Amino acid sequence: MRTIPTFLPPIAMALAILVGPGRAHGNDLQQLYELALRRDAALQIAHFQRDTLIEAQPQALAALLPQVAANASATREAVGYEAAQPVGTQAADCAQSGNASTQRCYGTMRSLGLNLTQTLWSYQAFSQLKEANFQAAAAEAALRGAEESLLLRVAQAYFGILSASDQLAANRNEREAFASMLNQAKVREQTGVGPRSDVAQAQAFYDATEQSVIDAQNALDDANLALTEIVGPRADAIAPLREDIPLAAPEPDSAEDWVASARRNNFDVRAAELKAEAAARDVSVQRGRGLPTLQLTGASSKLLQNEALGGNQTMDTVGVSFSWPLLQGGAVASAVRQSRAAYRQAQAELDAAQREAERLARAAFRNIVTGVRRIAAAHRAVASGRDAVEASRRNVEFGTGTEFDLLNAQVNYFAAIRAYSQVRYDYLTNVLTLKQQAGSLTARDLDAIDALLIERHS
Repeated sequence: MRTIPTFLPPIAMALAILVGPGRAHGNDLQQLYELALRRDAALQIAHFQRDTLIEAQPQALAALLPQVAANASATREAVGYEAAQPVGTQAADCAQSGNASTQRCYGTMRSLGLNLTQTLWSYQAFSQLKEANFQAAAAEAALRGAEESLLLRVAQAYFGILSASDQLAANRNEREAFASMLNQAKVREQTGVGPRSDVAQAQAFYDATEQSVIDAQNALDDANLALTEIVGPRADAIAPLREDIPLAAPEPDSAEDWVASARRNNFDVRAAELKAEAAARDVSVQRGRGLPTLQLTGASSKLLQNEALGGNQTMDTVGVSFSWPLLQGGAVASAVRQSRAAYRQAQAELDAAQREAERLARAAFRNIVTGVRRIAAAHRAVASGRDAVEASRRNVEFGTGTEFDLLNAQVNYFAAIRAYSQVRYDYLTNVLTLKQQAGSLTARDLDAIDALLIERHS
């Protein structure tokens, strides 16, 4: 049984204070997630895979249930009699042969039958049913994992667009700032106040921003395509993130607790465990191909034929059938070796899934804890960068600083803006990633993120 630890979502601690009962939000994430539930190809594939794999269960059960088969036939027969009937008293459809003491009778025989078999014991069939149960459970776990993955993919694609938009805006603002500084340098040169070197330096910084603007626009286009791949075509722009998002450490505050939850409750790990169990049962299935089977059998048949061929007959039988394939050319031994190799592969895949879940859980936990400090540090860096630009500008105006110092201050300021924007999205992504690895990510978590979006007004 899966156990989910009870803990407060990291962003829920401050969410009630931040949002309040009367503040609206964008609802973009929920709307996009609802679209993705209907349109995402990866989730549809997971659904169809589940529907395919769970059919192994009723098929395996069928081998242990009564089997009924009906049969019917019509055949033309010829029967020879030697001195069976006196010469001259031939029956219908009978002809005397060259030998006067022999005659041959012809007739059509029609048969109707019903056969019933019930497996009393089959090691192969019972093992196959157990294997099918694990396969069906693994398919369900894999589907749940795909649903959780969709939640995270929608959020990541959404944050990808917001991040790319912020980067593009920052790059454009940086380019405009350098364009203004370039114009000012040209004016100072024309009036004889500033040297030609200031113009050259400003021109170099301005030219360097063109490529970054182009790259940022391409990144935004790619981010929109990534979201379109998940949810399909959409027309509306997406709502941006509020400035004052709540920052809280994970609860529980121990990475080991989250790692333990990931080992137990992560759906990818759970699916791998069940697949390994199914592979172990398959070894027994293959071994059972060479073991005895015991069946209860019953049959009822009726033959319809003319008197010359023996007349109508009925036959009812019931009994027990025992079969034991003693020699199959080594096929069973080979199948067992093959199944054991598949089991070892499934065990290795389980180990890999556990290690990956542990790694991602630890990384997400660490990134949330450090993300709180990183956001605070990035926010301070933006404020310090803004102050440095103003100080450098005053120094240039009073002749105590150089244009080059101001240009570098602008570079540092816009770099801080870009870093601050990105680290906020990284923090929220890690919050969702940690819950996904712990197997507890739900649509309510997207709703909490939605509450941090700015409402769009039409």
